[in-house]
Amino acid sequence: MKNTIRISIALLLLFTATVSGQDFFEGELHYKIEYESLNKNITTSILETQFGTSFSAYVKEDRYAMIYHAEGELGYMKIIVRLDEGYSYTEFEKRDTITKTKFGTKNNKLLDFKRNTGNKKEVLGELCESVTLNYETEDSESFFKIHKGTYYFNPKYKLNASLYKNYSDGFWNLFVKESNAISIRNETEFMNLFKSVSTAVSIEEKELPLDFFIPNPLKIISE
Repeated sequence: MKNTIRISIALLLLFTATVSGQDFFEGELHYKIEYESLNKNITTSILETQFGTSFSAYVKEDRYAMIYHAEGELGYMKIIVRLDEGYSYTEFEKRDTITKTKFGTKNNKLLDFKRNTGNKKEVLGELCESVTLNYETEDSESFFKIHKGTYYFNPKYKLNASLYKNYSDGFWNLFVKESNAISIRNETEFMNLFKSVSTAVSIEEKELPLDFFIPNPLKIISE
């Protein structure tokens, strides 16, 4: 009898571990983007052309990719974030090189970080809490100085926060640690330049091929 009980407990624990391991979201999201210029030299149409009015995100547990559907002089922009490697890859359609960047190489100063339990907005028919994340960059090559963001999330689109702990670019590891979820509405401001709001318009849970997260083999990778 004791052996039967032990086997039953072991099977129960194995089942629980298996179910828990399947909790993280994998799939495809599509966002629309709206802009507001804060600078007389930057028009809304320029922002729409250079950055695009939409982007798509593809998420697996240990990596994700985003494609901004821009139509400017560099074409679309694709960013691959490899949490398993500790690097991100940035590709522009009309450039023959891909920039490979190690996590945490930028010097940023955190200005404000908090969870806004009372500030909820509806995204895809459900109310979402938000996190405020503002920081100042010390990167002399950055096109902005201060970045302000409010990011709304739905807990059912869950991320594995332990894999994001070293992804400190823009302090995104703090957002994921607090929310444990994908941001599905982003209200951002690049101080004195422009504001943007990107909102998820569709989310589909599905299995994604690993090939999508491999940098274009026809281009040179530079670090």
